[in-house]
Amino acid sequence: MEQKIAELTEKLFNEGVQKGEDEKKSIIEAAEKEAVTIKDNAKKEAEKIISEAAAKAEEMKRNAESEIKLSSQQAISALKQKIVNIIMTKTLDEKTSSTLADPDVLKNLISTIVSNWKTGGQEIQTLEALLPEKNRGILEKSLEGSMRDILKEGLTLNFSRNIKSGFQIGPENGTFKISMTDEDFKEFFKDFLRPKTRSFLFEE
Repeated sequence: MEQKIAELTEKLFNEGVQKGEDEKKSIIEAAEKEAVTIKDNAKKEAEKIISEAAAKAEEMKRNAESEIKLSSQQAISALKQKIVNIIMTKTLDEKTSSTLADPDVLKNLISTIVSNWKTGGQEIQTLEALLPEKNRGILEKSLEGSMRDILKEGLTLNFSRNIKSGFQIGPENGTFKISMTDEDFKEFFKDFLRPKTRSFLFEE
């Protein structure tokens, strides 16, 4: 009897041990599987984060390159325009001012305008030409002699401190005037020459 109890006890013990070993093994396997799953998930998450970071970095790089390129183009364009303006200003300013200060040039321009001045089919006989005050002495002496006939027909010469070079002309009642000052000519020539100068300098 005692032997049977001992055998039964040993059997139960062995079964318990085996069951414990099996459970232990099962727990270890489950833990290992879970660890693998966690590792795989962590790896996938890491790869996702790295991929997203790389994509954002690439986008930032493209945006930065685009901004740099645009800024460079704008800076170059502004620099080119500045060079063109400096060259044209240097070329036109002195020449235009000195040319429009020449009494013979003014006489020819004013005479041509007066002889062709018509409004509504009717010639206007009373016109006023405004000239630079600073050149009054020279211009009065030169123009009043050389334009005697035109002055007799109704042209009046007056002088203004607001005009640096050139002249303005229009009816004496002041309803409107044609402005042909040095600034007007400079702007006209700059608008005309700017594209040609740019093309010549930069082959655009």
